[in-house]
Amino acid sequence: MSRLNVLDHLAPLENRGFSASEAGHEAVQQQLDRILAHPFFKHSKRYPVLLRYIVERTLRGDSQLKERTLGVEVFGRDPGYDTNEDPVVRITAGEIRKRIAQYYYEPGHESELRIELPPGSYVPEFHLPGTAPGGQEAGASTAAAEPRPGKLSKKRIVIYLAAALGLAAAITGAARVRPWTSAKPLDDFWNPVLRAGSEPLVCIGEPSSLSQGGQEHVGPSVSDYIYGPDHIAFSDASALFHLAEFLGSRGTSSRLQAASATTLTDLRQGPVVLVAGFDNEWTVRIAQSLRYRFESTLGPGPRIAWVEDRLNPSRRDWTVDFGQKYSQLSQDYAIVSRFSDPTTGQPVVIAAGLGENGTIAAGEFLTDADEMLGATKSAPREWRKGNIEVVLATQVIDGKSGPPRVLATYFWQSH
Repeated sequence: MSRLNVLDHLAPLENRGFSASEAGHEAVQQQLDRILAHPFFKHSKRYPVLLRYIVERTLRGDSQLKERTLGVEVFGRDPGYDTNEDPVVRITAGEIRKRIAQYYYEPGHESELRIELPPGSYVPEFHLPGTAPGGQEAGASTAAAEPRPGKLSKKRIVIYLAAALGLAAAITGAARVRPWTSAKPLDDFWNPVLRAGSEPLVCIGEPSSLSQGGQEHVGPSVSDYIYGPDHIAFSDASALFHLAEFLGSRGTSSRLQAASATTLTDLRQGPVVLVAGFDNEWTVRIAQSLRYRFESTLGPGPRIAWVEDRLNPSRRDWTVDFGQKYSQLSQDYAIVSRFSDPTTGQPVVIAAGLGENGTIAAGEFLTDADEMLGATKSAPREWRKGNIEVVLATQVIDGKSGPPRVLATYFWQSH
């Protein structure tokens, strides 16, 4: 038996040298402290608070942890609040599950007691070192116990309509949606866009094959257009979803436009949010003026892309080999930025990855108050009125993106 049922106070599991009584509780508390001290949690306010609360309540024998109760007791919501309109508990729990998985995936944590938060539940489970959830031995194949998720990030899907509807829904419901958490640094980042006096243009990338088909002079046929290359990458749609929810919660309406249909005149009409890296020609062009920018050798020869530091161009730490098998990809990188573009005279926000996982991480970072707080903690006081650029990394496991990690930040003032 691998699960420590602290609720029923099972007898000591002497063969593992572990007790589910006081010693067991102490071991769980120590492991909880180790997890919360990890960078995946220590720079956040929401995630540690909820995880500590549900673990300690479970250790005290409470197996009736419900979403509404947690919303009231952990996040200070009113007892009658609408959990559908304010899903702070579900969102935070989902992020906790992802970060816990990333924590145990890192080398060095294999022999530690495991704290798990099963999907659909807010009651954590505790597993002895050397075993996996469900009683499997560590290192055993989990394919039978948990089907491998489909690699949606490898597929291209036609979602212009869905994205537009999602954006419209977020905007329409803005008056009713309460922000999930107090987010001053996040609002400080977005203020130049939100207070620009005109609605921002969300310019999203497209697979290059759509605009570079075999009949460029006449364009694709209707059949080619519908059944051939799709319009938006799943990763770009994921970033768009996060941005749509955030802008809607701030009461800001937006315009959605494909990069291939966007002109310089469009970019000069108001603030711009550029989604996607190499799929978005405007991201690549505008980011060339930044300290951190995208570079690649995606033509003939090795297919390599990297984030280049203009002050140290020989550095190639943040590189993705596009020629490797996708199943072997373990890291992706991204750039997020907010700056006043001298060419258009407008505030620009970039959410772009070298690959699709990086773009997903960028979208999460730009809408997460805790992530923004961590990135700006050591920023100069005047950063709110200036420009900011952040380089992110995300760990990739089976095609899934981990939490964004800040690798570098740069702050500067426009002249």
